[in-house]
Amino acid sequence: MARDLQLFEALETDLPGAAPTLRLYGWQPWAVSLGLHQDPARSLDLDAVARRGWDWVRRPTGGRAVLHADEITYALTAPLAGPFASGLADTHRRVAGALRRFYHGLGVNAELTRPAPPAALDPRSPAPCFAAPGLAELEVEGRKLAGSAQRRGRRAFLQHGSLPLGNAHLDLALLLPLDPERRLRYQLGLAAQAVSLGELLPALPARESLESALADAFAAEFGIRWA
Repeated sequence: MARDLQLFEALETDLPGAAPTLRLYGWQPWAVSLGLHQDPARSLDLDAVARRGWDWVRRPTGGRAVLHADEITYALTAPLAGPFASGLADTHRRVAGALRRFYHGLGVNAELTRPAPPAALDPRSPAPCFAAPGLAELEVEGRKLAGSAQRRGRRAFLQHGSLPLGNAHLDLALLLPLDPERRLRYQLGLAAQAVSLGELLPALPARESLESALADAFAAEFGIRWA
């Protein structure tokens, strides 16, 4: 994610050679990323993370806690010009449109959500990112498929997203500073409100195939070609 920030800053400062970039990656060891404005001591049980041998990081983007486990993380850095030129809400919708193309290509009928009310987007909340839809997210039968967060500057934006492949992201509830009763409620709520690609397909394609299809979907949505 430090590399994502570096790419964003290169575009923001108009560094020669800076270009729109899509990065797709996974995590080893698994880790929790917190939104830019979250307080780690308030938002995460740091001892619980350490006991599992996992890690944590503060994202350069907003939003709330995400457990990066069995998933694909994407990071799109692009200028606020050319095919990427649009406002905050429109950019979220365009990126969600790319993800929708990706899921539809796999036979998953993902649809855009309505914008979440302001209370659901409070960055100070310890609630996990997958507990509520954001500005423009994807759902299947009311369950959220991906979590996204964006940072915008004067010339560029950076958007992060997490696409769960399995159910490991549900373990985030075990890492929040909650009493046992609230922790159980969060875990049950996450299971009811979020869904992974692995739950929707009879068999998951190879990761390389998924990443290739994801890159193609972004290229088609924005009318560009990745080098």
